[in-house]
Amino acid sequence: VLGLQVTADIASELKVTGQLLAKGTDEFEPELDWYYLTYKASDDWTLMAGRRSIPMYYYSEFSEVGYAYPWIRPPSNLYWWQVTQFDGFHASYDFSTEDFSNTVTAFYGNEYSNDNKEMLYYAEIGNRQLNNSTIVRVDEYWTDIAGFNVNVVGDMFDVRMVYFQNDRKRIDTNVDGETAVRESASGFSQQFFGIGGTVNIDAFTVIYDVNYVAYDDDVGTVFPTYLISTVYNIDQFQPYLSYSKADHWQTKSDNEKDYEEHYMASIGLRYNLSSKASAKIQFDHFEDEGDKATGWDYHGNSQTVSAAVDFIF
Repeated sequence: VLGLQVTADIASELKVTGQLLAKGTDEFEPELDWYYLTYKASDDWTLMAGRRSIPMYYYSEFSEVGYAYPWIRPPSNLYWWQVTQFDGFHASYDFSTEDFSNTVTAFYGNEYSNDNKEMLYYAEIGNRQLNNSTIVRVDEYWTDIAGFNVNVVGDMFDVRMVYFQNDRKRIDTNVDGETAVRESASGFSQQFFGIGGTVNIDAFTVIYDVNYVAYDDDVGTVFPTYLISTVYNIDQFQPYLSYSKADHWQTKSDNEKDYEEHYMASIGLRYNLSSKASAKIQFDHFEDEGDKATGWDYHGNSQTVSAAVDFIF
């Protein structure tokens, strides 16, 4: 991933930010990823309008900035949702309580993701194995995304809590050009709960991120996911371990848990070359524990060794 972020002052309290990304998965074709206005209404209040990330993960603000975290990439079975950005509005309030710095943010927006790659993967690979799907395009629309997050920072820790809900609409197009629309007929069709943060204990840093997504469908679909990672900080070296787990349950079905399930265990080393550059090497073991009898083991197992150099300027 190559990225360039530019911020320019329009007025004393108003600025504009744009972020350009070029990803290997898109053959390094540049894309304007973020573009938003920031207005500092007072010392405590900040307003933002435009395109930004939905604050759903602990590293949502920096998920494309490898230098910001110890691993080569955030675990894909946690940071994997098909929609992670939106066009909307944020209002943040900063305040202090004794030894803690706090920020409360409310947000609202919409995202119309045409030809969504994540959902097309499931249609082409996963659903084809399950029901011989011939879908060639998936449009994913999240509307009325409304929620809030709370950040608390102390001397030895920081924690982020988030909740939002939204309507979902999905349009599948098959090889014959026929479309099928799936959407909720009642109220909010998805709820997202999350908590993540870091804890510093002597030379160790513990990173955690827990998410729980619930649909309002007839079978009670839920997706519990979590990450736990430990980093040992010794001079310029940061060896680390991480474990992430993702499940798919249907709480209102007779068969509650025999669906998608997988975990990833990683070990790696980061070396800080300077205050703006780092080198990393990482080994990942991905284990697909999906139910074989019903075809939910379509991810397969893998072992990967990766190396990377991250830098900012």
